Amino acid sequence: MKAYLQLRLRILGRQQAELGWARLLLLSAVLLTLGKLLEVLLRQPAAQWAGPVAGLLMVWSGHRQRTDLGFLQIASPRFRWWLLVEYALWLLPIWGLLLSLGHVAAALATVAAVLPVPFLPIPQAVARLRQRRSLLRSEAFEWVSGFRQLGAWFCWLAGIGAAVWQQATVVPAVVLGAWSLLVTYCYTTPEPLTMVTIYGRGATAFWVRKLGLGLGLYLLTAAPFFVLMGRSPASWGGAAGLLLWGMLVVSMSIMGKYTFYPQPTLVRLTQGGVVVVALLPLLSAPYAPLLVAAFGGLVWKSRHRLKHYWHA
Repeated sequence: MKAYLQLRLRILGRQQAELGWARLLLLSAVLLTLGKLLEVLLRQPAAQWAGPVAGLLMVWSGHRQRTDLGFLQIASPRFRWWLLVEYALWLLPIWGLLLSLGHVAAALATVAAVLPVPFLPIPQAVARLRQRRSLLRSEAFEWVSGFRQLGAWFCWLAGIGAAVWQQATVVPAVVLGAWSLLVTYCYTTPEPLTMVTIYGRGATAFWVRKLGLGLGLYLLTAAPFFVLMGRSPASWGGAAGLLLWGMLVVSMSIMGKYTFYPQPTLVRLTQGGVVVVALLPLLSAPYAPLLVAAFGGLVWKSRHRLKHYWHA
């Protein structure tokens, strides 16, 4: 276990070196801001139990996307205990913050929530002679695979049902915001290089095509939520504002995918930072300049990164 944890620590160090000191400082500032925000929220007695739930979702999401489980299974029959210790260390900031605020029971529940995760099965891709058809275009493969993994069509229908049932409340707004964040999951896994360079018109055309297709599908799927929110007490102005925010989040998520392409860990860290930076202005208006700066940085960095893969 000691050798495994040292290996993971070395990998983390290499990823930080690749990230660079400037972007690392920006990411650290975002994480510190998020930590302060979590501290304010978790001070509420009822909100403390969001810590175990958030920790479980974060660990389970990371566990499902691991690609080294086959190697670890060969390396040692006790590898799941290695993962258990690693996941507990992942949640050190959350349960440490809960302990500092005096929420001992919630801190213990946060640690206990990760206990079953290493022992849960991970769905394996199984080849089928007859593939299921999708309502989405095959070119938008992120949406096709992401929707199948998440069961997003069920979430979409459930969201419409909840928004119709509670149209006179804030539920339509919550559903539209949640759907915007759910869509970002589709862009957490970078595709193989051949699927990028096969688009022969160059980096700029590929970048524009990706953004246009992603935003078009987002607007199409978010349209029912927008209409239901517009007819709610939030009014059409509030619905338009939240829809524009959702478009911003989705576009930043798409650009974040190519900012550190093809490194999956750095891509997911960037997209996690994107979600945090996008949420902060909703809680406090002074954070809006940070969102503008992050958007401009993603535009430049994602286009610059993609240019390396074309020789035109």
